[in-house]
Amino acid sequence: MHMTLFQMLAVLRDGPLDATVALERLSRLAPAREVPSVPSFYRHLRRGTEEGWIAVRGTTDDEGPGRPAQSYALTPDGLAALQDRSRELEAFTRLALETPEGRGG
Repeated sequence: MHMTLFQMLAVLRDGPLDATVALERLSRLAPAREVPSVPSFYRHLRRGTEEGWIAVRGTTDDEGPGRPAQSYALTPDGLAALQDRSRELEAFTRLALETPEGRGG
């Protein structure tokens, strides 16, 4: 799973968001060098929906110009994928932070 998609799933964990708000939250949380461009964000959003990890949950009631913004939510499969990837990253994080003495070497 690409890190951007992982971050998107994490941002959606607390509930449905429209894409603009999700990207804003991701931008606040991710290191500056890892903030996706708008096209990249939407590419990963599409991939998440294709995988069944993200679902469209309706549109906003905004009556402004253009089409209404869609709201996206984490699916149960998305939560499982997020948790699985989190466990994998946790194992590598422990390995990376372990002192050489702690490895028995």
